[in-house]
Amino acid sequence: MTKDRGMNPEANEELFAAKSKNKKKRKIRITITIISIIVVLLIAAGIIISILQKKVKQQFASSSDDVKSYVVEAGTISTVVSGSGTLSDVDLTVVSVPNGVEVTEVYIKANEKINEGDVIASVNMSSVMSTMADLQVEIGKLDKQISDAKDDEASATVSAGVAGRVKVIYAKKSDSVSDVMAENGCLAIISLDGYMAVDIETDALVVGDKVTVVLSDGKEKAGTVEKVSLGNVTVILTDNGPEFDDAVTVVDSDKKEIGKGKLYIHNPLKITGYAGLIEKVHVSLNGKVSSSDKIFTLKDTAISANYYSLLRTRNEKEEVLMELLKIERNGAVLSPISGSVYSVDYETESSNKSANSDSIAIAQISNDEKMSLNISVDESDILSLSVGQEVEVTVSSVSENAFTGTVTEINKTSSDSGTFSAVIELDKADGMLSGMTATASVKIEGVEDAVIIPVAALHKTSDGAYVYTVYDEENAEYGGRTDVVTGLENSTYIEIKSGLNVGQTVYYKESTSSSWGTNNRPNGGNGNMPGFNGDGPQRGNRDRNNMGAGFPGSN
Repeated sequence: MTKDRGMNPEANEELFAAKSKNKKKRKIRITITIISIIVVLLIAAGIIISILQKKVKQQFASSSDDVKSYVVEAGTISTVVSGSGTLSDVDLTVVSVPNGVEVTEVYIKANEKINEGDVIASVNMSSVMSTMADLQVEIGKLDKQISDAKDDEASATVSAGVAGRVKVIYAKKSDSVSDVMAENGCLAIISLDGYMAVDIETDALVVGDKVTVVLSDGKEKAGTVEKVSLGNVTVILTDNGPEFDDAVTVVDSDKKEIGKGKLYIHNPLKITGYAGLIEKVHVSLNGKVSSSDKIFTLKDTAISANYYSLLRTRNEKEEVLMELLKIERNGAVLSPISGSVYSVDYETESSNKSANSDSIAIAQISNDEKMSLNISVDESDILSLSVGQEVEVTVSSVSENAFTGTVTEINKTSSDSGTFSAVIELDKADGMLSGMTATASVKIEGVEDAVIIPVAALHKTSDGAYVYTVYDEENAEYGGRTDVVTGLENSTYIEIKSGLNVGQTVYYKESTSSSWGTNNRPNGGNGNMPGFNGDGPQRGNRDRNNMGAGFPGSN
C-alpha cells in the first residue's frame, strides 16, 4: 500500500522550509533591485544638477574674456547738455488803447513787418473825446484828495519791532526814506535767528557735517551743514561778525576747499518806512537790538503814504490822457516801434466792453532784436548750467549753421514731471519766427586733473554708486566693492570725486545693450579707449540724450 505524503510530518517541514527560503530570496532580490534603482536615480540627479550648475555658472558668471579692466587715470572731462523747444520773441511792446475807446478796424497781421508810425488800427474819434472828458473829471477829483492829504503826518521814529542783530544799514543821515526804499527795498535788515548762511554746490557733504567758513579777510568761522538738496548745500554760521554778501570759502577739516559762495542772512527782517528824511541812525552794524529799540529818527514826515499813492494815481491818469491826445492828433493808433507783429490780440468789438481793464490790447510788436528758447533740463545737468554760458542753437528751418546764444535764466524749481528748465537768448536772424522749433547745446567746461573711469564701470543704486576693484579669474567673481561719489559725466566717462585714486584698477563686464540709470552701463572699453590724449582721457561732446547707446571696447 502506498503512503500518503501529505500525512508525512517530516516531508511537510521540508516543503515549508524550502518555500520560506525562496520567499526570502525573492525579498532580497526585490530590495537589491530597489536600492539599485535609487542609486542610479541619485547618480543621474547628481549629473543633471552638475550640468545645470555648470550651465547657470556659464550663463551668469563673467568669463575673463568678457571682463574689462581700467587703470584709473587723471584727465580732463567735459560734456554737453542739450534740449529743444520753440522760439519766442523777446522785448515785446504791447499796443493798446484806453478802455472806452472804440476800435473800428485793425490793419495788421501776425508775423508781418511793420515800421514805426505805421497805422495799426482806426478808432471812433467820438469815443476818444468822450474818454478824455471822463478822465479829466477823475484828475480833478484826485487833485482835491491830494490837497487834503498834505496835512497827514507819518511817525517820526522807526523801531525794530523784534529782537535781533543789525546786519545791513542802507539809510544814512539826510537820506530820503522813499528814495532808499525804492533803491534797496528797505532801510535796514536785521538777523533774527543768529545765523548767516552760504550756499555751495557739492556732493561731498551731508546734513550735520562740520566745516570751516573762511571769510574774505582770512578769518575762520565754524559752520554746520543745514540742508542738502540735489547737490545744493546750505551751510550756516554765526551772524556775529561775518558781513552780509561777503565772498567766503568753505573748507573741510584738512583745509581742502569744498566750495565758494556769498554770505546771506539766514532769517532776515527788513526795516521799512515810507515818508520823511533820516535825521538820526541809532544802531550800528552787528549791534544787538530789542523789539522796542529805535532804529531811525525821521523828520519832514508831514507827507503820508496816502499822499504818495494819490500822486502815483494822478501820474498814471496823466499818461493815459497823453495817450488819448496822441490818438486824437494822429487820427489812428500808430506803431511805436519798427519790427514785426508778434500777435494780434484784438478780435471783436466785445473787447471794448471790458469794464475791469484800464486798457484794450490790440497787438504785440517785436523789435526783432532777440529771441528766447526755453528748454527742459534733467536734474543731473541743471547744476552744471550757469547764467552767461555760451550756447549753440540750431534752427533747422532757417539755416544748417548754428547760431550763438547765451543762458539768461535757470529755473531750479522742479516741474511736475521732475525736470528743470533754462532760458536761452540769441540774436534774431532773418527767417526766424516765433513758434519755430530749435535745439540748444550747452558745452559744460571740463574739470582738469579729474579722476575718471568709464561710465560702464559704474554701478548705481538708490543709495549711491560703487565700482569693483578686484576680479577673481579662477572663480569668475567680482570683489572689492568700493563706494564712490560721482561728478561730471558724459556718454563715455564719469568723474569720481571721492572713493578712488589714480592707479587703482576697476573691473566691469562689457554690455552691448543697456539703459542709462541701470547697473549695466554702456561699455566704454578698457585701456585703449577713444578720446585719450597726452594728459589722459578727454571726454567727447556727446549729447546726454544718447547715453543709452553702447560703445565699442578694446581688449
